[in-house]
Amino acid sequence: MKFPRFLIFTTLLTCSLLEAALPVPPPKPPTLEQVQADLLAKAALLVDPLTGDVLYARNIDAPYPPASTVKLMTAVVAYEKNRAQGMITIAPEDTRVEPSTVPLRAGETLPISELYRSIIIGSDNDSAMALARASSGSVNQFVADMNAEAAKLGMTDSRFGNPHGLPGTSQRTTARDLMKLFNYFLSIPSFRQMAQTQVYNLRTAIGVQRMRNHNKLLGSYPGMGPAKTGWTYEARHTFAASATRDGRELRLTLLKSANKWQDTRLLFDYGFANLSPAPQPKLSSTLSPQNANSEPSTPTPAPEEILIQSEPLIYSVRRGDSLTTIAKRYGIGVEDILLFNPMDDPDLLVPGQTLRIPQKPKAR
Repeated sequence: MKFPRFLIFTTLLTCSLLEAALPVPPPKPPTLEQVQADLLAKAALLVDPLTGDVLYARNIDAPYPPASTVKLMTAVVAYEKNRAQGMITIAPEDTRVEPSTVPLRAGETLPISELYRSIIIGSDNDSAMALARASSGSVNQFVADMNAEAAKLGMTDSRFGNPHGLPGTSQRTTARDLMKLFNYFLSIPSFRQMAQTQVYNLRTAIGVQRMRNHNKLLGSYPGMGPAKTGWTYEARHTFAASATRDGRELRLTLLKSANKWQDTRLLFDYGFANLSPAPQPKLSSTLSPQNANSEPSTPTPAPEEILIQSEPLIYSVRRGDSLTTIAKRYGIGVEDILLFNPMDDPDLLVPGQTLRIPQKPKAR
Protein backbone atom coordinates (compact mmCIF):
# COMPACT_ATOMS: atom_id res chain seq x y z
CA MET A 1 0.00 0.00 0.00
CA LYS A 2 1.43 3.36 -1.02
CA PHE A 3 0.97 6.46 1.14
CA PRO A 4 0.19 9.78 -0.58
CA ARG A 5 3.26 12.00 -0.89
CA PHE A 6 1.57 14.93 0.83
CA LEU A 7 0.81 12.71 3.85
CA ILE A 8 4.47 11.60 4.11
CA PHE A 9 5.64 15.21 3.78
CA THR A 10 3.15 16.40 6.43
CA THR A 11 4.25 13.66 8.85
CA LEU A 12 7.94 14.48 8.39
CA LEU A 13 7.28 18.20 8.82
CA THR A 14 5.28 17.59 12.01
CA CYS A 15 8.08 15.44 13.44
CA SER A 16 10.67 18.09 12.60
CA LEU A 17 8.61 20.82 14.26
CA LEU A 18 8.09 18.71 17.38
CA GLU A 19 11.82 17.95 17.55
CA ALA A 20 12.68 21.65 17.17
CA ALA A 21 10.27 22.55 19.99
CA LEU A 22 11.96 20.23 22.47
CA PRO A 23 14.33 21.99 24.90
CA VAL A 24 17.99 21.60 24.02
CA PRO A 25 19.93 20.28 27.02
CA PRO A 26 22.92 22.42 28.03
CA PRO A 27 26.29 21.02 26.94
CA LYS A 28 28.00 18.86 29.51
CA PRO A 29 30.99 20.51 31.20
CA PRO A 30 34.36 19.06 30.25
CA THR A 31 35.88 16.32 32.37
CA LEU A 32 39.40 16.44 33.74
CA GLU A 33 40.41 13.94 31.06
CA GLN A 34 39.04 16.25 28.35
CA VAL A 35 40.89 19.21 29.82
CA GLN A 36 44.12 17.25 29.88
CA ALA A 37 43.64 16.19 26.26
CA ASP A 38 42.34 19.47 24.78
CA LEU A 39 44.25 22.17 26.68
CA LEU A 40 46.77 23.81 24.35
CA ALA A 41 48.74 25.93 26.83
CA LYS A 42 52.13 24.66 27.93
CA ALA A 43 51.48 26.08 31.42
CA ALA A 44 48.16 26.83 33.13
CA LEU A 45 46.76 27.50 36.58
CA LEU A 46 43.08 27.74 37.63
CA VAL A 47 42.19 28.78 41.18
CA ASP A 48 39.18 29.59 43.33
CA PRO A 49 40.24 32.70 45.30
CA LEU A 50 37.38 32.25 47.79
CA THR A 51 38.49 28.84 49.04
CA GLY A 52 42.10 28.86 47.84
CA ASP A 53 41.47 25.63 45.91
CA VAL A 54 43.66 24.88 42.90
CA LEU A 55 41.21 23.43 40.38
CA TYR A 56 43.74 22.75 37.64
CA ALA A 57 47.51 23.04 37.27
CA ARG A 58 49.95 22.27 34.48
CA ASN A 59 53.68 23.08 34.54
CA ILE A 60 53.00 26.02 36.84
CA ASP A 61 56.70 26.56 37.64
CA ALA A 62 57.99 26.28 34.07
CA PRO A 63 59.33 29.66 32.79
CA TYR A 64 57.92 31.16 29.58
CA PRO A 65 57.89 34.64 27.98
CA PRO A 66 54.97 36.71 29.37
CA ALA A 67 54.36 39.02 26.36
CA SER A 68 51.95 41.89 27.24
CA THR A 69 50.86 40.40 30.55
CA VAL A 70 54.04 42.26 31.65
CA LYS A 71 51.85 45.37 31.61
CA LEU A 72 50.16 44.10 34.78
CA MET A 73 53.49 44.67 36.52
CA THR A 74 54.00 47.99 34.71
CA ALA A 75 50.66 49.22 36.05
CA VAL A 76 51.35 47.96 39.57
CA VAL A 77 54.83 49.51 39.87
CA ALA A 78 53.69 52.86 38.44
CA TYR A 79 50.71 52.83 40.82
CA GLU A 80 52.95 52.14 43.81
CA LYS A 81 54.98 55.22 42.91
CA ASN A 82 52.36 57.78 41.93
CA ARG A 83 48.89 56.23 42.33
CA ALA A 84 46.78 57.90 39.61
CA GLN A 85 47.84 61.46 40.34
CA GLY A 86 49.44 63.97 38.00
CA MET A 87 50.24 64.45 34.33
CA ILE A 88 52.96 63.05 32.08
CA THR A 89 54.54 64.84 29.13
CA ILE A 90 55.44 62.35 26.40
CA ALA A 91 59.14 62.28 25.52
CA PRO A 92 60.54 61.33 22.07
CA GLU A 93 62.03 58.09 23.43
CA ASP A 94 58.57 56.98 24.64
CA THR A 95 57.34 56.74 21.05
CA ARG A 96 60.12 54.65 19.51
CA VAL A 97 58.76 51.21 20.38
CA GLU A 98 56.95 49.42 17.57
CA PRO A 99 54.18 48.51 17.21
CA SER A 100 52.03 51.01 19.09
CA THR A 101 48.26 50.55 19.24
CA VAL A 102 47.65 54.06 20.64
CA PRO A 103 50.24 56.30 18.98
CA LEU A 104 51.34 59.21 21.15
CA ARG A 105 53.20 62.34 20.10
CA ALA A 106 56.28 63.76 21.79
CA GLY A 107 55.41 66.90 23.71
CA GLU A 108 51.76 66.13 24.42
CA THR A 109 50.64 65.89 28.06
CA LEU A 110 48.24 63.25 29.36
CA PRO A 111 46.83 62.39 32.79
CA ILE A 112 48.53 59.39 34.38
CA SER A 113 45.09 57.78 34.82
CA GLU A 114 44.61 57.83 31.03
CA LEU A 115 47.94 56.09 30.49
CA TYR A 116 46.82 53.33 32.86
CA ARG A 117 43.73 52.85 30.72
CA SER A 118 45.87 52.89 27.60
CA ILE A 119 48.07 49.99 28.75
CA ILE A 120 45.33 47.97 30.46
CA ILE A 121 42.55 48.35 27.87
CA GLY A 122 44.53 49.11 24.71
CA SER A 123 47.81 47.33 25.65
CA ASP A 124 49.73 50.30 24.24
CA ASN A 125 53.52 50.23 24.20
CA ASP A 126 54.09 54.01 23.97
CA SER A 127 52.05 54.50 27.13
CA ALA A 128 53.97 51.74 28.95
CA MET A 129 57.28 53.44 28.11
CA ALA A 130 55.99 56.85 29.23
CA LEU A 131 54.71 55.48 32.55
CA ALA A 132 58.02 53.69 33.17
CA ARG A 133 60.24 56.69 32.41
CA ALA A 134 58.12 59.17 34.36
CA SER A 135 57.64 56.87 37.39
CA SER A 136 61.27 55.89 37.97
CA GLY A 137 63.27 58.53 36.11
CA SER A 138 64.43 56.10 33.44
CA VAL A 139 63.23 52.87 31.85
CA ASN A 140 66.27 50.99 33.16
CA GLN A 141 65.48 52.03 36.73
CA PHE A 142 61.83 51.12 36.21
CA VAL A 143 62.83 47.61 35.11
CA ALA A 144 64.89 47.30 38.29
CA ASP A 145 61.81 48.41 40.23
CA MET A 146 59.71 45.79 38.41
CA ASN A 147 62.06 43.04 39.52
CA ALA A 148 62.11 44.41 43.07
CA GLU A 149 58.29 44.36 43.13
CA ALA A 150 58.32 40.79 41.80
CA ALA A 151 60.54 39.77 44.73
CA LYS A 152 58.12 41.44 47.17
CA LEU A 153 55.22 39.51 45.65
CA GLY A 154 57.09 36.21 45.93
CA MET A 155 57.50 35.81 42.16
CA THR A 156 60.67 33.79 42.60
CA ASP A 157 60.87 32.43 39.04
CA SER A 158 60.21 35.67 37.13
CA ARG A 159 62.49 38.22 35.53
CA PHE A 160 61.40 41.41 33.78
CA GLY A 161 63.39 43.22 31.09
CA ASN A 162 61.08 45.95 29.77
CA PRO A 163 57.71 47.54 30.62
CA HIS A 164 55.81 46.48 27.47
CA GLY A 165 56.49 42.76 26.93
CA LEU A 166 57.95 42.80 23.42
CA PRO A 167 60.85 40.37 22.82
CA GLY A 168 64.46 41.46 22.95
CA THR A 169 65.16 40.72 26.60
CA SER A 170 65.21 37.46 28.51
CA GLN A 171 61.88 38.11 30.24
CA ARG A 172 60.17 35.14 31.78
CA THR A 173 57.46 34.24 34.26
CA THR A 174 55.52 31.18 35.37
CA ALA A 175 51.82 30.44 35.68
CA ARG A 176 52.20 30.46 39.48
CA ASP A 177 54.07 33.79 39.52
CA LEU A 178 51.69 35.40 37.04
CA MET A 179 48.79 34.43 39.31
CA LYS A 180 50.47 36.18 42.26
CA LEU A 181 50.84 39.33 40.15
CA PHE A 182 47.28 39.11 38.84
CA ASN A 183 45.86 38.72 42.35
CA TYR A 184 47.63 41.89 43.48
CA PHE A 185 46.57 43.75 40.34
CA LEU A 186 42.91 42.85 40.98
CA SER A 187 43.15 44.19 44.54
CA ILE A 188 43.37 47.72 43.06
CA PRO A 189 39.70 48.60 42.34
CA SER A 190 40.37 51.07 39.51
CA PHE A 191 42.57 48.54 37.69
CA ARG A 192 39.97 45.82 38.10
CA GLN A 193 37.39 48.12 36.51
CA MET A 194 39.67 49.14 33.64
CA ALA A 195 40.54 45.51 32.87
CA GLN A 196 36.90 44.68 32.17
CA THR A 197 36.08 47.80 30.16
CA GLN A 198 35.27 46.84 26.58
CA VAL A 199 35.67 50.22 24.85
CA TYR A 200 37.22 53.51 25.91
CA ASN A 201 37.73 56.76 23.99
CA LEU A 202 41.15 58.23 24.71
CA ARG A 203 41.71 61.86 23.74
CA THR A 204 45.29 62.48 22.54
CA ALA A 205 47.07 65.01 20.31
CA ILE A 206 46.15 62.90 17.29
CA GLY A 207 42.47 63.06 18.24
CA VAL A 208 40.00 60.76 19.95
CA GLN A 209 41.34 57.21 19.73
CA ARG A 210 38.84 54.42 20.30
CA MET A 211 40.47 51.66 22.33
CA ARG A 212 38.85 48.25 22.28
CA ASN A 213 39.79 45.71 24.93
CA HIS A 214 41.93 42.91 23.45
CA ASN A 215 39.98 40.36 25.48
CA LYS A 216 37.62 38.87 22.87
CA LEU A 217 35.64 36.99 25.55
CA LEU A 218 34.33 40.17 27.19
CA GLY A 219 30.59 40.29 26.50
CA SER A 220 30.56 36.88 24.82
CA TYR A 221 31.64 34.40 27.50
CA PRO A 222 29.23 34.23 30.49
CA GLY A 223 30.63 36.05 33.50
CA MET A 224 33.86 37.15 31.84
CA GLY A 225 35.56 39.78 33.97
CA PRO A 226 38.88 41.62 34.20
CA ALA A 227 41.77 40.18 32.22
CA LYS A 228 45.03 41.01 30.46
CA THR A 229 46.03 39.49 27.15
CA GLY A 230 49.44 38.95 25.60
CA TRP A 231 50.86 37.65 22.34
CA THR A 232 54.17 37.61 20.53
CA TYR A 233 55.55 35.07 18.07
CA GLU A 234 57.99 33.88 20.73
CA ALA A 235 55.53 33.76 23.64
CA ARG A 236 52.45 32.75 21.64
CA HIS A 237 49.23 33.45 23.59
CA THR A 238 49.48 34.47 27.25
CA PHE A 239 46.56 35.39 29.49
CA ALA A 240 45.51 36.28 33.03
CA ALA A 241 41.73 36.31 33.45
CA SER A 242 38.88 36.29 35.94
CA ALA A 243 35.27 35.15 35.49
CA THR A 244 32.31 35.19 37.89
CA ARG A 245 29.12 33.14 37.94
CA ASP A 246 26.46 33.06 40.64
CA GLY A 247 28.67 35.15 42.88
CA ARG A 248 31.70 32.82 42.62
CA GLU A 249 34.89 34.03 40.96
CA LEU A 250 37.59 31.92 39.29
CA ARG A 251 40.98 33.11 38.07
CA LEU A 252 43.35 31.56 35.55
CA THR A 253 46.75 32.16 34.02
CA LEU A 254 47.96 30.72 30.71
CA LEU A 255 51.39 30.72 29.09
CA LYS A 256 52.57 29.51 25.67
CA SER A 257 49.08 28.70 24.33
CA ALA A 258 48.17 28.20 20.68
CA ASN A 259 44.66 29.56 21.38
CA LYS A 260 43.94 31.33 24.67
CA TRP A 261 40.24 31.77 23.89
CA GLN A 262 39.69 28.02 23.51
CA ASP A 263 41.79 27.25 26.58
CA THR A 264 39.99 29.86 28.70
CA ARG A 265 36.52 28.54 27.86
CA LEU A 266 37.67 24.99 28.53
CA LEU A 267 39.20 25.75 31.93
CA PHE A 268 36.47 28.05 33.21
CA ASP A 269 33.73 25.62 32.10
CA TYR A 270 35.56 22.84 33.94
CA GLY A 271 36.19 24.99 37.00
CA PHE A 272 32.65 26.26 37.49
CA ALA A 273 31.37 22.69 37.25
CA ASN A 274 33.76 21.52 39.98
CA LEU A 275 33.57 24.23 42.65
CA SER A 276 33.71 23.32 46.31
CA PRO A 277 30.82 24.63 48.41
CA ALA A 278 31.35 28.19 49.56
CA PRO A 279 32.55 28.45 53.17
CA GLN A 280 29.68 29.24 55.53
CA PRO A 281 30.06 32.45 57.56
CA LYS A 282 30.53 31.92 61.27
CA LEU A 283 27.51 33.07 63.30
CA SER A 284 28.02 34.56 66.73
CA SER A 285 26.47 32.36 69.42
CA THR A 286 23.39 33.57 71.29
CA LEU A 287 24.07 34.77 74.81
CA SER A 288 23.08 32.16 77.38
CA PRO A 289 20.94 33.15 80.42
CA GLN A 290 23.91 33.01 82.80
CA ASN A 291 25.86 35.60 80.78
CA ALA A 292 22.92 37.59 79.49
CA ASN A 293 24.26 40.71 81.17
CA SER A 294 27.68 40.34 79.54
CA GLU A 295 28.80 42.50 76.65
CA PRO A 296 28.50 40.72 73.27
CA SER A 297 31.84 40.04 71.54
CA THR A 298 30.72 41.88 68.39
CA PRO A 299 28.22 44.74 68.27
CA THR A 300 24.95 44.30 66.40
CA PRO A 301 25.37 45.99 63.02
CA ALA A 302 23.29 49.01 62.14
CA PRO A 303 20.93 48.67 59.12
CA GLU A 304 23.42 50.39 56.80
CA GLU A 305 26.13 47.96 57.97
CA ILE A 306 23.85 45.03 57.18
CA LEU A 307 23.61 46.33 53.63
CA ILE A 308 27.39 46.39 53.31
CA GLN A 309 27.82 42.91 54.79
CA SER A 310 25.18 41.18 52.60
CA GLU A 311 26.45 38.95 49.81
CA PRO A 312 26.33 41.07 46.63
CA LEU A 313 24.55 40.04 43.46
CA ILE A 314 26.37 40.01 40.13
CA TYR A 315 24.74 42.22 37.49
CA SER A 316 25.70 42.42 33.80
CA VAL A 317 25.31 45.94 32.42
CA ARG A 318 22.80 46.30 29.56
CA ARG A 319 22.71 48.83 26.78
CA GLY A 320 21.26 52.13 28.08
CA ASP A 321 21.98 51.37 31.75
CA SER A 322 23.24 54.02 34.14
CA LEU A 323 24.14 53.72 37.80
CA THR A 324 20.96 55.64 38.64
CA THR A 325 18.66 53.23 36.76
CA ILE A 326 20.44 50.19 38.19
CA ALA A 327 20.21 51.60 41.73
CA LYS A 328 16.45 52.24 41.31
CA ARG A 329 15.95 48.72 39.96
CA TYR A 330 17.40 47.23 43.15
CA GLY A 331 16.04 49.83 45.55
CA ILE A 332 19.43 51.04 46.72
CA GLY A 333 21.52 54.19 46.34
CA VAL A 334 24.16 54.92 43.71
CA GLU A 335 26.68 55.35 46.53
CA ASP A 336 25.98 51.74 47.62
CA ILE A 337 26.95 50.48 44.16
CA LEU A 338 30.10 52.61 44.14
CA LEU A 339 31.06 51.19 47.54
CA PHE A 340 31.29 47.73 45.95
CA ASN A 341 32.54 48.92 42.54
CA PRO A 342 35.00 51.83 42.86
CA MET A 343 35.45 53.49 39.48
CA ASP A 344 37.14 56.58 38.12
CA ASP A 345 34.28 57.44 35.76
CA PRO A 346 30.83 56.34 37.05
CA ASP A 347 29.21 57.63 33.86
CA LEU A 348 31.17 55.15 31.72
CA LEU A 349 29.28 51.85 31.78
CA VAL A 350 29.87 49.30 29.02
CA PRO A 351 27.32 46.60 28.02
CA GLY A 352 28.54 43.26 29.37
CA GLN A 353 30.47 44.89 32.22
CA THR A 354 29.80 43.15 35.55
CA LEU A 355 28.85 45.02 38.72
CA ARG A 356 28.53 43.76 42.29
CA ILE A 357 25.12 44.90 43.59
CA PRO A 358 24.63 44.98 47.38
CA GLN A 359 21.33 43.47 48.46
CA LYS A 360 18.85 45.65 50.28
CA PRO A 361 18.48 44.41 53.88
CA LYS A 362 15.20 42.70 54.67
CA ALA A 363 12.81 44.42 57.07
CA ARG A 364 12.95 42.99 60.57
